[in-house]
Amino acid sequence: MMTEADQYNDIRRHVEKRLKRKRDIYISVAAYVVTNVALWFFFRQSWVLWVTLGGGIGITALLYDYYNKYGPGARNKEAVIQREVEREMALRGVYEKPKNDVQMRLTDDGELEEVLEDEISLAEKRKRN
Repeated sequence: MMTEADQYNDIRRHVEKRLKRKRDIYISVAAYVVTNVALWFFFRQSWVLWVTLGGGIGITALLYDYYNKYGPGARNKEAVIQREVEREMALRGVYEKPKNDVQMRLTDDGELEEVLEDEISLAEKRKRN
């Protein structure tokens, strides 16, 4: 069982790692831009295009990695995994997703209230008659 201090330290390490990764990406992008501007300014030759494309692929890979580890991609991935686990458990009969069987009605003053079980049976009897 993790103590509160252990949880804090674990979360802090995770946040520090994410922020270091973000800083590294900023530094890489800045170095890429400065290097390519200098190369195009001084050389203006076709081989510089290959350097620009190669560096662009590298920067794109860094951004993609960050997106999938710390950004929205990680949250989306976790949501998809959770849905698939629930679906698989339901297929195997291990887990049944809870259903919202609570019946509600609108009161005279416009608020919602829960309909009690005995009121439901009275309402069903009225419908049958």
